[in-house]
Amino acid sequence: MTNIVRRLAAGVGVALAPLATLAAVTVAAPAISSAQCEGGAWWDPVANTCRPPVVPLRCENGWWWDPAGNTCRPPVVPPPPMCDNGWWWDPVGNACRPPLIPPA
Repeated sequence: MTNIVRRLAAGVGVALAPLATLAAVTVAAPAISSAQCEGGAWWDPVANTCRPPVVPLRCENGWWWDPAGNTCRPPVVPPPPMCDNGWWWDPVGNACRPPLIPPA
């Protein structure tokens, strides 16, 4: 009976040894996940540094600032016109189109 218990204990020890090593490394060397940035700067975790705040561009003539590309974009397409008599608005051509199925 003691032989079975010893084998079971050895098997559990072998199975848990890699997890113990992983736990020790995690506790000993935690990763840097944030920092106290000054002056409105923001933390960039990929570059592991503080970045200056993004200042929006002054866009003119109704153009809007796109923060992802840090560029001015043209105005948004105007709302669709009111199409009459079952016609539908085609956003690609920006025009009213006739019904697809002719009335019977």
